This record gives sequence, structure tokens and C-alpha cells, in this order.
Amino acid sequence: MASKPIFNAVDDAFLTERNLVKPAVNRRRLIATSISHSEPPSSSESEGSEGSAEDARVYTLIPEFLESEETLEWLGWASQKAAEIWARWRTIQATETQHDDWEEHMRNWGVISELIDAIMDAEFSNVRLTESAQHWVRDTMEIRYLSLERIKRDSDLRAENINTPSTGIATDTVPRTSNVPGHLALYKAISTERVRRDMEGNIEIGSLVSGTPSDFRGFGGTVLYFAPDFQVAEQYRNHIKRRASTSPPLIIRLSLPNAFMEGLPPHVIEFGNLWRQVIHTCRSGRDLRGDLKYIHRLPLIIAPIAHSPNQAIARLRDWQQVAIRHVLRLEGQQSTPVQYIFQGDDTVEQIEEVCELKVVV
Repeated sequence: MASKPIFNAVDDAFLTERNLVKPAVNRRRLIATSISHSEPPSSSESEGSEGSAEDARVYTLIPEFLESEETLEWLGWASQKAAEIWARWRTIQATETQHDDWEEHMRNWGVISELIDAIMDAEFSNVRLTESAQHWVRDTMEIRYLSLERIKRDSDLRAENINTPSTGIATDTVPRTSNVPGHLALYKAISTERVRRDMEGNIEIGSLVSGTPSDFRGFGGTVLYFAPDFQVAEQYRNHIKRRASTSPPLIIRLSLPNAFMEGLPPHVIEFGNLWRQVIHTCRSGRDLRGDLKYIHRLPLIIAPIAHSPNQAIARLRDWQQVAIRHVLRLEGQQSTPVQYIFQGDDTVEQIEEVCELKVVV
């Protein structure tokens, strides 16, 4: 199967003429940050630029072909491992381990130092320790690859409209502070690549649903996690940015009428025996049974955020070993951050009817 270049040939010629992409060297090429972030070229870029404007331009190195050994290296694999994966067309199977051994295990998997450093950055240890090393390696590589696919789609679109005057790219970004009176604002960080939009450009709420296992669901089900504290979302957003430079991370604001929230109504679960039982069960990949089964039927739960990889919690002898160290805390904050957990297809459909979803960052 022939490898496909990321840039459409027509768009390639257009961008190369304007120094927004450089000629390929060793099947890799430099592209302007405005292109990797899907930003519309400025008037000077569209007309071609010289001198100081070009000198100030920032470039990012990406592979020339979407499906290639170079792409595997760009995603984060060391050259020897990338060659092995590309030649044999297989994936590496690995088990989740305790975070103390993360660096050693990632090196053994063949992950390059750049990706290891990004995942292990001490600034984001609070976020990192909510999942496993395997999760972050897989998530980062997925986001990086999806960003290449987006850049290629953008190139194809530009090629189709190469002779059409640019009107810019529409955006739904709004100021963080523009909360709607009578509404509750909740926040979620997510990679640009994970967000789906409908034909009118509106965010599809289904693309914001979390996978499992998660804090309040072992497997299956429809669960939305949002935080009322903007700082929590910002921490997750910065972690995405640290791991994938070509995938602009977003913070989505979910605005819901207070009357709708009161009608659910919220069920508060503070740190205690019930929270410990739920976290131990669900993070171990099991759904709640018996006397706890009712929790899955609650439309809205407000609870602390768990702070440990799934396998680390699953290895605990029982729920009684879940402790305060398994609760997410942010540096400089005395209070414990909480999350709003919306459960069930019906609840999500109701939210879709009354909510406003906007990108605030």
C-alpha cells in the first residue's frame, strides 16, 4: 500500500511558494505553526512574506507521509522500534504498572525520551497519576496521529478552494468570563482532535463522553465528566499541550440552566466509605452491584476526582485500602476539586436540548 503524503500536491505547491512549508528532507518537512494549528494564513502569508516576518515564523517538523515509519517516530517511538512496528505491522502489548516504574517501562517499550519527558513532566504529576503509563502513551500517540490527519484534511480543503478568497475560519471561542446569568458553568479539557461537530459547526455532545473504566463506571454506559473549577480543566489542558504540540487543546464550557440542574437533582458523594467503594469497583473495570447498583441510575453525581491509575486501584486488596491519597488535589488549593458526573443516554439527551457548549480557550 502506497503511503499518502500529508499535503495535497496543489496545496503543497501553494504553501511551499509562500514558505509556509519547507521541502522534504529525509521524508520529513518543516511546516509553519499556523498550518499545524489550522489557523488561517495572515494576509502577508497568503501573499508571500520576506524579511523579518519570515524570520519570526515558527516551524514544526512533521513526517512527509501519513502512514510511514517516520510517522511512528513522530508519534513517539524510537527509530529501531518504529522500524520494527512498520515492518511487521503490529502493536506492542504492555501491562499497566505503578508510576514508580513508568520511565523504565516506557523505555523498555521503545518510547523516545521526548515523549517520556512530556508524560513525566513534574508540573502535571497530579493529572498524570489519574491514569496509567500505557494510557498516556496510547492517548498521546492517538492525538498526535489524529492531528496529522487533520492537517491533511485542511490541506485537501485548501487545495479545493485555492482560488477562492479566504474569509478566515469561523470560531465559537468565547471569553471564559462570559457566563450566562441563571446558568451553571462547567468545564472540560479535551484535544481538538477528539471533538466532533455537526454540519452547522456545533459541538456534538457525544464526542465529550468519557471511556471506561472511569471513576463512576466500570464498563459501558454513557458518562459525562465536567468540573466546576476552571483551574482543574486548565491543568488537564496544559498536560495535553505538553504532550502533543500540533494538537491545540481546548477547554469546553458547558452552560446549563439552574432550573434544569435543580430538577435532576444532584446527588453529592463526599470522600468516605461510599466514594471509596465506588472508585475501587469502577476503576477495577466492574460495574456496581447489589446495594450500590442504584448509583448508576442517578442522573447527576457531584464527587471528588480519583487520583490513581486504574490498575493501581485494582491491585488494592479491597475498597478499604482506598485512601485520601487517591483523591486529586491541586497545589495551592485548600478545598478538594470535585467533578459533575452526568449519567445515562436520557440525561445526555436532555442536556443536549438545554445546554450551551462553547470553546473558552
